[in-house]
Amino acid sequence: MNGIINFLKPPGMSSNGAVIFLRGLLEHRTGHAGTLDPGACGVLPICVGKATKISSYMMGHKKEYIAQITFGKTTDTGDSYGKVVGISTVIPNDISHVLGEFCGSIVQQTPAYSAVKHEGRKLYELARKGIEIAPKLRKVDIYEIEYLEKTSSNSHLLRIVCGKGTYIRTLCEDIAKCLGTVAYMSFLARTKCAGLSINESVTADEIKAMDDKYGILQPMERFLGELPSITVEPQHRNVLFHGGAIAHNGDDAQELVIYAGQELMGLGRISDNQLKISTRLVDK
Repeated sequence: MNGIINFLKPPGMSSNGAVIFLRGLLEHRTGHAGTLDPGACGVLPICVGKATKISSYMMGHKKEYIAQITFGKTTDTGDSYGKVVGISTVIPNDISHVLGEFCGSIVQQTPAYSAVKHEGRKLYELARKGIEIAPKLRKVDIYEIEYLEKTSSNSHLLRIVCGKGTYIRTLCEDIAKCLGTVAYMSFLARTKCAGLSINESVTADEIKAMDDKYGILQPMERFLGELPSITVEPQHRNVLFHGGAIAHNGDDAQELVIYAGQELMGLGRISDNQLKISTRLVDK
């Protein structure tokens, strides 16, 4: 069986832990599209079967988060699970006036406690051993940042829509710097990812209770809509499935979604008037 599960990851479960949990339930190959911090909750797309081959196409979509920023201290991890490394008595009452400065393309410093790799090793593994690495900078896109409400004397709730690679922990720290103080991310929920919404997600307990667990799989074609597609006659299915090419007059194309009739066959390309599948998305 192939498809995508809109999984509601609970706090305390790692993204890899979610993959292992669902692999055990479904007894199929699984993977995830878009890492979510262990302490965070929310939408984690789980790819099942051949869908693991399209995860890279899903991770480029916009993501939406609800985050709480808490002022007065900062931690080595940037969230509530880390060690306090800084304290400030400056507690801003209003933060909405600076949020516009963080919309658009901005540069972030990758957190030391992250899954980004340095010379083949994850940064959080090096950080735990006390090994310091020169800060890595990356450009990210913030499409929307909305002030929601004040939740306590030193905490505020934000809604953020962003692109791939954005660290909300870092965003909270940078907002605090802009206000002349320190802060950490005290809560994070991913409410949208890869076109999936938290309102339609399923929990671990709900999946365990289902008689037909495969009924929650969403079709792969839903997540490939941004790619051009081509449909060939069903009689060409066997040739394409076994790696053969079929004649097709037209311009060369490097990446296409290929259908045989109504059936999604895979991803492929046209070269020298030959159409061929490069990533097969059917079992037989």
